[in-house]
Amino acid sequence: MKNNVIRYRKIRGLNRRKRAIEQWGDNRKSLNIELLNQEKRDYVKFRVQPWSRLPLGSSIYPEPTGDCKYLLIKNLQKIYQSWQDTLKDMQTPYYLQIWLYEEYISQSQVVCTIENYKDFYHNTFEPVDEQPKNGIRSSIHYNANTEKYLGCHSWQLSRHIEAYDMTDEDSREMVQETDPSKILRTETINGREHKIVEINKVWLIS
Repeated sequence: MKNNVIRYRKIRGLNRRKRAIEQWGDNRKSLNIELLNQEKRDYVKFRVQPWSRLPLGSSIYPEPTGDCKYLLIKNLQKIYQSWQDTLKDMQTPYYLQIWLYEEYISQSQVVCTIENYKDFYHNTFEPVDEQPKNGIRSSIHYNANTEKYLGCHSWQLSRHIEAYDMTDEDSREMVQETDPSKILRTETINGREHKIVEINKVWLIS
């Protein structure tokens, strides 16, 4: 609800959290080729406590900052590079991408698909019409520490959007509680009015 105040829980044991992020990256940098050949897709989400823990009541953990954010970005890049090397050796058509979320970086992922699933995520995000002049340098995640990992790619800013069916009461309530600047447009889908809402912005390697 708009009037609810979010309470942020303090994150303790930051050195332990940083070690856990590095371990997460090491554990997921090897692409599971057998699974990929079966499922034709694979992904890595940021599964590190406490950021992947379900919120308790009205309190949540803040997004990773400082060294924790740096290590998250570093390990996303490490996983991406390792998977890219493996996919090139497989000599098969593939899609490989980092989904670097701007507002909620803990939702970021590395995603890949192969063969007939290569275009599976083609319409997942909607490009922002006017790209920032400074590109990834305009991101809140870009700084002197992360430059090494973000500056080695060209990035495109896109939107993660959702369509809310205005004939559904719960969807109407969600839209009413949404920041008006996030409501992009109205579309008719299957004969029903939908509001297209921006959920988050995401950087994609272009």
